[in-house]
Amino acid sequence: MSTAAQSMSMLMLVSAAPLVGLAAYASLNLEKPGARGFLLCQIGALGWAIQLAALTWPTRLMPVHLNTAGRMLFQFLVVFGWPLLVWEYTRSRRVQPRKSVVALLLVFPVVTLGLAVTNPDHHLVLATGTPTNPAGIGAFELGPWYLLFILFTVSLVIPPAVILANDMLSADGAHRNQLTLLLGGWVIGFPGTLQTYIFRNIDAVPMYVDLTPLAFSVSAVLWGVALFRYHLLGLVPVSRHTTVETMADPVIAVDGNRTVVDVNPAARRLFRTEGTDVAGISLESFCRDFPSLLTAVEPGERCSEEVTLDTETGPRHFSLNVRPISRGQTTSGSVFVFREVTELRERERELELLKQIHSRVLRHNIRNQLTILKGHIVEIERQENNSSVAEHTSEINKTADTLLEHSEKATDLRDIIDSDTQPAPGSLTSVVKGEIKSLTREYPAVDVDAAFEDDVSVRAHIDIHRAIRELLDNAVVHNERALDEIRLRVRVSTTAKQGVLTIEDNGPGINDTEVATLEAGEETALQHVSGIGLWMVRMLVDKSGGTLLFSHDTELGGTRVKVRLPLAEDDGKEEL
Repeated sequence: MSTAAQSMSMLMLVSAAPLVGLAAYASLNLEKPGARGFLLCQIGALGWAIQLAALTWPTRLMPVHLNTAGRMLFQFLVVFGWPLLVWEYTRSRRVQPRKSVVALLLVFPVVTLGLAVTNPDHHLVLATGTPTNPAGIGAFELGPWYLLFILFTVSLVIPPAVILANDMLSADGAHRNQLTLLLGGWVIGFPGTLQTYIFRNIDAVPMYVDLTPLAFSVSAVLWGVALFRYHLLGLVPVSRHTTVETMADPVIAVDGNRTVVDVNPAARRLFRTEGTDVAGISLESFCRDFPSLLTAVEPGERCSEEVTLDTETGPRHFSLNVRPISRGQTTSGSVFVFREVTELRERERELELLKQIHSRVLRHNIRNQLTILKGHIVEIERQENNSSVAEHTSEINKTADTLLEHSEKATDLRDIIDSDTQPAPGSLTSVVKGEIKSLTREYPAVDVDAAFEDDVSVRAHIDIHRAIRELLDNAVVHNERALDEIRLRVRVSTTAKQGVLTIEDNGPGINDTEVATLEAGEETALQHVSGIGLWMVRMLVDKSGGTLLFSHDTELGGTRVKVRLPLAEDDGKEEL
């Protein structure tokens, strides 16, 4: 039996080895929330295991009452360390209990240790039937104060576990993993400390068998995973189901080593890491799709600036706020909050463009056209011979029509800007065919060479037909040739991801200044577009998620315009 007991004692010591490493790590990170409680738990469990090993050793190494006093001392470290760990973990900050509360809590441990050391005089802790060299705790005869000791310890270690279990109901991601491992370690370790009192009633189990150190070892493995894999002492997440988790703004938390500690669902979607465990990876790896972000900000520093990220759906603008997480005088990490302002910036750009266009139309186009009208009216008044009246009234009508057209297109442009319509699937081929049919009905002499791939379905603004008709009309109206000499070439084709409309003409070609203005997206006093129609085309294409390109690269000698629109995943021919 002595050999078996000796082997059991050695197993206890070996099982306690992982506790040394965890205690050493915690001692190097005492400034972090939870580290002090974590350290007390590891030291307490380590000393507890050593005292049990000494008790189980076949040869008596010290009087049983002194061994019990030493073991109780380490048990008190665990009993107080566990609530401190949970308290700081759930509050995400170091706490400082009131001295009066600490003094009150220490009364029972001090009295208990005093009674344990002096037990031979009163036997309140260990009853008189306890052997002088017991094979294990199972051989103890418990005194009344020992039962109070058990009740005291149980009353302190259960409530923190209940708090963690309650937090787990609303936790997610790294926070949930940390809670699972903490509770898992407690569930294994706490019953393990009570198993000797159960085994004492089973005759088949030798008295020297005590699995408490082994339970501590398993708990240490679980807590070690929480510590090193999920950064338990890095940045302690707080329950966030009603705050960060439901925010539309992406949020990233990193520690002082630029390691990602936690992210919310919005950040996972933005950085395309859904379904991936990102806790513990570097910030560089997490932001691999947006390398410019790493040079724009520096973790640990407070800053606010606007950044643009090129995503799969196009450029997205964010107001990025970086706030350091400080504990005392040290900065332990940073929180990145991305507030998307894409729609706001787009709205500002559209409103500025609308203001520029309206200002130019009212100040320049309408004024000039009205001057022409006044000139013709003066000429009419001067004429004694009415034979020329028809010529002047014709010019008046044409000018009035131009003014009316400007007004109508400006109204259309305003409506397009104000609309919240999302791109819808539809047949680009059908729309183009319909607009060509309308064009040839109005200008039957115009030669239109049209060719189409098999039905091409795209996603576009529901008013995209206006843009197509405007481009076709421009190719005719701005052509200086006679109608029967005007040639148009229209093609509808596809690429891997886009439907492409190409329109070529044999006109004079669009002015390079107008192309530059459209590409810049704004007008100036010296650089502007002659009308409103092309702005409407640009706006509709933009709202469709497409691109608009003008060039002079055409065999017909005029202008070639290409409209590229995203292909539709489904067939929705009747929606455009």
